Amino acid sequence: MANDLSVTIGQVMGDVLKRGPLGPNDDFFDSGGDSLRAIEVLQRLAAAPGVPTSIGSTDVQAIMLEGIFEDPTPAGLASVVSAHV
Repeated sequence: MANDLSVTIGQVMGDVLKRGPLGPNDDFFDSGGDSLRAIEVLQRLAAAPGVPTSIGSTDVQAIMLEGIFEDPTPAGLASVVSAHV
């Protein structure tokens, strides 16, 4: 699940940054992201097809927000989601 989720997260991150999808180990912040765009990524992920609906909960969103700052890559965020849903 983490690999598929990593691809989806990379696509969402790329969409938010108005560029192509980020690779699994591309840094969201080094690619032009900032804290407001990080929140937008999480909001878009909550509505993305194929993503567990539980990531829309306030608790999981808070964990994901912390996670995107600790490891701002699609693979890193996918690991956080996989561990908490």
